[in-house]
Amino acid sequence: MKAIATIIATAALALSATTQAAPSDTNSGEGYQADTSFVSTKTRAEVKAETIAAIRRGEVFSGELYPLDFASPTRGKTRAEVKAELAAAIRNGELRVEY
Repeated sequence: MKAIATIIATAALALSATTQAAPSDTNSGEGYQADTSFVSTKTRAEVKAETIAAIRRGEVFSGELYPLDFASPTRGKTRAEVKAELAAAIRNGELRVEY
């Protein structure tokens, strides 16, 4: 009997501690009011078409390219361009090569 009373007391304590852990003013999403003053000027199809066009133009980045600086229109140089630039710098004496 004592074991059952202990289990019940432990469960009651755990439940009361759980209810105290969550603040009473926590909003679980009920009562959320969206901004109803916004009125779209485009249809869903128009927005989708614009998105697809932007993806094809390379204006939508994802994955490793996502945090790209939009101010710079170039994405960098190819490996061949870098190698040619390095060879020209060595030829012009801009870089010293030690062997």
